Amino acid sequence: MPAPTPIAVLFGRRLRAARKAAGLSQVELGMLLGMTEKNASPRVSRYERGEREPDGDTLHALSEALGVPPAYFLAASDYLAECILLIARQPEAKQKKLLALLREHVQER
Repeated sequence: MPAPTPIAVLFGRRLRAARKAAGLSQVELGMLLGMTEKNASPRVSRYERGEREPDGDTLHALSEALGVPPAYFLAASDYLAECILLIARQPEAKQKKLLALLREHVQER
């Protein structure tokens, strides 16, 4: 079995995907986070390459800027990350229904 992918690499891959989905460049994203134009691209690039991990405040700022929950970035698998995104994009009432359906499905086993 292959070794698990380090969380920093998973985080970086998901950050790049979320940034591109939002239509932002590395510079634009960095500037939304309060970085200068000069250091925005290198810093975001390091996160995306998995060379650095953001602190908690930066994680939450990235999450808000990109419109995705922090859990999306930290999910242990791509399947779980996608589930988090899909559910988070629904209104709360629908989230409750989806959770009930998932519980029902898991209990059937």
